[in-house]
Amino acid sequence: MRMMRDAYELAELADLWSLSAADIRSLVGQGILKLCVRVVAQPALVSEQELTAEGEPFWVPVEETSFSGLGDLTLRDAFRLVRDGEGRVTHLFLPGTRMLALRGGEGILFLHADLLVRPDHAEQVRCNVLGVPHAEQEAFDFRLFVYDGVEFSFTVPQARALEFMLAQTRAGAPDQHYTQILKSVGSASQRLSSLFSRKPYWTRLLKKTAGHRGWYYLDPDFVIWHGTRF
Repeated sequence: MRMMRDAYELAELADLWSLSAADIRSLVGQGILKLCVRVVAQPALVSEQELTAEGEPFWVPVEETSFSGLGDLTLRDAFRLVRDGEGRVTHLFLPGTRMLALRGGEGILFLHADLLVRPDHAEQVRCNVLGVPHAEQEAFDFRLFVYDGVEFSFTVPQARALEFMLAQTRAGAPDQHYTQILKSVGSASQRLSSLFSRKPYWTRLLKKTAGHRGWYYLDPDFVIWHGTRF
């Protein structure tokens, strides 16, 4: 069974997509390929963005904490790391409107090997920039396929649910409430497990979103495999 991953290494995607160092610098420099890094148990000051009466943004410190997780790089820091191979980063950004000041603003030295890409963004870049011919995308049949050495078979409504989740992932909204998934296929079921009845392995593809009851996302490893299987 594959381990769930919240990010892919830039180096493995570059190899998978046959991107040269110059290609990467170009994509990052244009703001097309956005990068992040992993921080493990590091002291950080968390700030949240607020707006003045004139609508100007400013940052308000809210807590000091020991942070572990992914943080998004600014365009400047991301390009410096792919150009120079290393660089000290003082601030990272979290989804939404939060910012981390690492080690009280002192920062952390990151290397090129530390660069990561979030799975949903990787799929967006692969689909919108690198591309797979439209005919090939349509050729995939969610009703019957082999993935990770296992044969998966689904009914038409079940297959449409998986197609819906893939489309939402590519659109940048990988997390979907189960009611939206059911609605997308016109199902009268009250639960996702009812829609996928007698198909216990559906949970290998649709994962529960941590901390959000009733929300699901498509396995990132499956998304990457789907986009690079040809």
